Amino acid sequence: MSKYLINDEKGCCIGGGTIGAGVAYYVSKMGNAEVTLVDRDYIGSGNTAAAASLVTLARAKRPIIPLVMETMAAIEEMEVLLEEPSGVMKVGSVHVVASDASEKSVRNLMEIAKEFGLEHEWITAEEVKERLPWVNISEVRGGAFMKGDCYMESTVLANNYAKAAKICGATIKQYTDVEEILYEANQITGVRTNNGVINCDIVVDAAGAWSNLLSMQVNEAIPMAPVRSIYWITGRRPDLFNPHQPMAIFPDASTYCRPEGEALLFGIRDRAGLHVDPKTLPNSMHGYNMIKEDESWHILMDEGEKFQEFFPEFHDMEIAHCISGISTYTPDASLTLGKAKNMEGLYVATGCSGAGVATSGGYGRIIAELIYDMPLFTQIDSFSMERFGNFDPFDGVFRQQCANARSNKKEG
Repeated sequence: MSKYLINDEKGCCIGGGTIGAGVAYYVSKMGNAEVTLVDRDYIGSGNTAAAASLVTLARAKRPIIPLVMETMAAIEEMEVLLEEPSGVMKVGSVHVVASDASEKSVRNLMEIAKEFGLEHEWITAEEVKERLPWVNISEVRGGAFMKGDCYMESTVLANNYAKAAKICGATIKQYTDVEEILYEANQITGVRTNNGVINCDIVVDAAGAWSNLLSMQVNEAIPMAPVRSIYWITGRRPDLFNPHQPMAIFPDASTYCRPEGEALLFGIRDRAGLHVDPKTLPNSMHGYNMIKEDESWHILMDEGEKFQEFFPEFHDMEIAHCISGISTYTPDASLTLGKAKNMEGLYVATGCSGAGVATSGGYGRIIAELIYDMPLFTQIDSFSMERFGNFDPFDGVFRQQCANARSNKKEG
């Protein structure tokens, strides 16, 4: 949860994950604001800590790509500013093709990559095997290798944004809970925290799964819902996996993978997506488990059946961890970003549909440009809070639409 002073006007942004910290960095460096980043716990400790943190540049939704490219530019910039490496593993990704449908979508993705000048190439099934020795290629036709893709530790990225923001003049305030947005005559006047009132004219709601709990206090509905995300980590198998292997996307199996040291991290998008009423969420995600062991095994064995065809060692593989967390999805699996319609001084940076780490730099730059009334570096019409008309973000039917968007997602 975060606070800003914009010019001579105080402002407050809420959220200390990668997006909130990214906003703090950009607002600090792009203008003469005095910025305070405020988090309920410590920076990067919420759902950010459970992110799988794959960063894929080429995407079927073209408007998202410039935001991801901005994140990569921000990482390079912060490495110079902080004089330390970011820990980014630039291993590339392989989109594995094994059907007419997946070949069509992956070939289209390659055309999009070409439009944006992203390095890519079609590789044969044998070349897929060379890069990913653990993959069974008996049904594989080939795949697209996207050279610029990477993975990273999301908590490191969030903290690097915060450290870079501090160098640019920001103050970091942790263990401070924003409880209420204050306003008069449709103008933000402050926020009430557990440590007292912060008087401010600008609020950026980057509170992730909790965002609507605050925005709805001022009658601004954000078109997103908290949706369960799950991934698993195998036991160590240095004979199969190493941290320099590329990530793998299997559209035919609705599965994504990346190295986790000498183990494999993989996520299977379950068909019956689980949504959560944000009013029932705890203040802290520490110890909060969203899946029971029997359901985890059901998803692995039944819904993961297609993935097992690509991964023949699966049945002899130790599953060391099952990680469940919250992603904030919109009904169209896109982003929510911009200025509120009815409340002057309120900006929204949330609803990332599982791409918060990848798009955090883009979120930060756009919010800063909006606050400082600068030309936007990319179009954001498709991220508008108004694109779904009237809706209740707490309604179960609406939340299920958001959960379905995650279940139907094919790309990384």
